[in-house]
Amino acid sequence: MTTQLPLRSEVPAELTWDLTLLYADDEAMQKALKATAKKAQHLATFKGQITTAKQLATVLILAKEIDEELEKEYVYAFLRRDSDTTDATATALFGQAAQVATQIETQLAFIDPEILALSDEQLADWQANEPALAEFEFQLTSLQKQKAHVLAGEQERLLSRLNHALDGASEIYNTLNDADLDFGKIRDENGNLVQLTHGNRSQYTESTNRKVRKEAALAYQKPYHQLRHTFAATLNSFIDSENALAELRNYPSARAAALGRNQIDETVYDNLIKTVNAHLDLAHRWYALKKKYLKLDHFYQYDIPTPLAGTDILKTSYEDGKKMVLKAMQVLGDEYVTGLKEEFANRWVDVAENKGKRSGGYQISVYQANPFILLNWTDKLYSTFVLAHESGHAMHSWFSQHHQPSEYADAPIFLAEVASTFNENILTDWLLKNYDDPKVQLYVLEQSIDGFIGTIYRQTQFAEFEHQAYMTQQAGQTLTADYLDQVNEKLLKKYYGPAVELTGTLTQSWAYVPHFYMNYYVYQYATSWAISTSLAASVLAEESGAKERYLAFLSAGGSATPAQILKQAGIDITNTEYLERALKVFEHRLDQVEALLAKVDNGSAVN
Repeated sequence: MTTQLPLRSEVPAELTWDLTLLYADDEAMQKALKATAKKAQHLATFKGQITTAKQLATVLILAKEIDEELEKEYVYAFLRRDSDTTDATATALFGQAAQVATQIETQLAFIDPEILALSDEQLADWQANEPALAEFEFQLTSLQKQKAHVLAGEQERLLSRLNHALDGASEIYNTLNDADLDFGKIRDENGNLVQLTHGNRSQYTESTNRKVRKEAALAYQKPYHQLRHTFAATLNSFIDSENALAELRNYPSARAAALGRNQIDETVYDNLIKTVNAHLDLAHRWYALKKKYLKLDHFYQYDIPTPLAGTDILKTSYEDGKKMVLKAMQVLGDEYVTGLKEEFANRWVDVAENKGKRSGGYQISVYQANPFILLNWTDKLYSTFVLAHESGHAMHSWFSQHHQPSEYADAPIFLAEVASTFNENILTDWLLKNYDDPKVQLYVLEQSIDGFIGTIYRQTQFAEFEHQAYMTQQAGQTLTADYLDQVNEKLLKKYYGPAVELTGTLTQSWAYVPHFYMNYYVYQYATSWAISTSLAASVLAEESGAKERYLAFLSAGGSATPAQILKQAGIDITNTEYLERALKVFEHRLDQVEALLAKVDNGSAVN
């Protein structure tokens, strides 16, 4: 028996997102896009005319309106494309939206340089005397801090014109990874021939049948190895463009540029790597523990995902997952739960995997409408955790949209990943409290530990890889597949430790990471997991004001710097205390697992 992915047209409507919440159809979106482009042309006539406080306010208000409209149009096309990357009409529509977005960005590139050309005294006087500028105070203050990195007007316009081309490496990667890779077919536990995909990979790589998980792991690696030089060239091109942009904007490095835009000190990045490296023994302890209890003389990479509890204890349908998330999140109160119910009832979520659909999961929000979530659901507890994670993003957007103007509704990634991983912590606690069977508890605890491993340790490993790649390319060395494999091998051995033996290609574990095309993105997963662990513990312990502080954090969006918003929530990111506290929780989880293993006989479940 061969299992094939359904076509997009074969997926039940209730398992797809409702894009009519944005536009009735493609034609309506294209009409709106033309109107927005025309409005941008009008705003472009203000070039060189920002000479009074009132004119500045007019420009900022018009720019805000255009951003809101363009976001809605762009996201519609983006979601259409990601629903089925083999749909030529959808791909063309997204290309049109991207082209107009670049055109508008080029036309409006004069705004920031003209504001920055004002003296600090002139801008302060305008703000004091024009009430309409009050809303934009934080935006203007943040812009002033970037004064040294914004180019002169014509240079900024020319650079904006190149944005779409500079994003080319990312687009090529996404198309290659989502539409063109074929992982072939493997045999499942029953001997059935099944197509291996991004979406169902974990179903087979976590199999208790060692033959199945080995075959799945090696099959998944194969196309990445076959195209290793293409993946390396694509990554080299992307990093080259980011390094060039950083240099043009007078930053010492791409990392300084990426973190500086969010006003994050680079010591946060360095502290993360230093602290996690100091606690690699905990990760090594976990791998040694799995090797011991799985009774394996040789413990390979493909053995790591094997659950110690044996079979997939908690299989969850999408309906089950929604119920679990709703019940778990009741600790945050009625307003939060109301938002989740709206999400589930109004088809904000695209659930099922189909042929050509973008892999993985994400959330993207539209200020004039609502958040949207992409999933590729499999009936595993992991998918419920992904739902909780992406719903955390969605509720962050939902709260921000209800409490902030559009220019502050999008929180920077450093904050956004706190909201998503917070939900994972809450869901873990709810499951442990509601399932007292030792084997179920072991299974849930392992999900939590896998979260620490995959988010703190794995993402810090990626952060080390990414930073070394950027520095190497900045120094003038081309990032070849051989070089990237060598860097990756050293890091894998360091993070896995002595218990794990490497197998297969070294390419897949760097080539498959889409977040490398988001420029110093991955470290924020690790810092956010540590921050959210602390915040969740405070809420679950019902500490005075903890829930209210967390909801205020969600409502703040991007209305202040990440450090300021987190400080109000009770977290100081300028030291390593939050990292140490999170790793203490990880150590406690390891202790809990070892205690449970004394009660659970899992040996017979492992082949």
